[in-house]
Amino acid sequence: MRRSAAATVLLLVTVPCGAQVSEQTIKAFARAAMNYAPGTSISLTEVIPGTTPVGPYQAVRVERTSLKPDAKDNLAMVFDAQGGTVAVGLLFPLPATDPPVTVETLPVFVQQFLPQALGNWLGNKVKVPWPMSPANPGPLVPLVAQVATGYGWMQMPVAVTADGKYLVIGNTWPLARDPRAVRREILDHAEVQWDPGHENAMVKVVEFSDFQCPGCKLGWTNVKPVLNQFGDKVRHGIVTFPLVSLHPWAFRAAVAGYCLGQFWPERVIELKEECYRLQDTLSVESLDDVVFGFLAANGLSKEKFLGCYLKDPSVDAVLRHLDLGYRLGVFGTPTFFAGGEPLPWGEPEWFAKRLEAIIAAGGHPETAAEIVAKAPTPSPTKSPAPATPKK
Repeated sequence: MRRSAAATVLLLVTVPCGAQVSEQTIKAFARAAMNYAPGTSISLTEVIPGTTPVGPYQAVRVERTSLKPDAKDNLAMVFDAQGGTVAVGLLFPLPATDPPVTVETLPVFVQQFLPQALGNWLGNKVKVPWPMSPANPGPLVPLVAQVATGYGWMQMPVAVTADGKYLVIGNTWPLARDPRAVRREILDHAEVQWDPGHENAMVKVVEFSDFQCPGCKLGWTNVKPVLNQFGDKVRHGIVTFPLVSLHPWAFRAAVAGYCLGQFWPERVIELKEECYRLQDTLSVESLDDVVFGFLAANGLSKEKFLGCYLKDPSVDAVLRHLDLGYRLGVFGTPTFFAGGEPLPWGEPEWFAKRLEAIIAAGGHPETAAEIVAKAPTPSPTKSPAPATPKK
């Protein structure tokens, strides 16, 4: 606890009010926000200062290298030092308007222009209501976009600069806190489908997955043996995160998994693995036959299941899962969080060693020791499916 508090104070004192954020602070926040990798080095590839009548901001892109020789990770952020916040995610420069956007015209710009721009990028219908507060926005304005899924509206955090020049698809975080600690607090109060047992485990590993995602199938193959070796030191849970723009049967499968978990939580992993096994042949039309066949083969009540399946409460639950993922900064599946830190599912050795370090740190990755690991041999692996399609 003492070490965690010290880390928070360090962030607080490096962000003077109203000033530009230092390179050191940018790198420290990026390092904490990104998935873990040993030998991490952060470099700034683009820093664009912006000025608005209500204060300055910085649009920043960073690149992370690590011991993995064939991979470089990128992250985009917009910093508001004055408000002590940073929007993290996908950064898009917005086309200039005539007349230019002002603080007074920003609400109209947000409600009339942003839905069209976001809809074009996401391939879905979008609404962006102007919030009741802040009445006096700062240079970075957090918003919540409502995105149609075909099953209902999901909530997606976004942010726009007060001059209308930049849009971030992603959540806005307090700059004075480690994002891993913030994620951990959110997950502690979130709706997670926990595997039965290990309720008193030191570390909670939360998996965001899509049953139609090939990367999720590969990721689970890598991670499952690692989780098994830790026994009751780790508790595993699932949050379904169907990528509705890419995978046509994923949402129905997510609802099926949710309903199964309401009655038979010990069977959720089995259904997930069955979907993975049949992934290449499943379709929207055949999914129900597979699910009902799974129920019959395991002696589970179809009538009880149908009282939940694709009913409003279960559909709303999956929409909430999507909301949660976007709040946490999930941009692809699978994503595995341990103590609020995303772990490298593609490198089982790194995953295991980092999990061990987090356990040793009492479940707090922000104070966990760096792991010693060797560089992996480059090999062709499937990347996680993006949470939003690239346009």
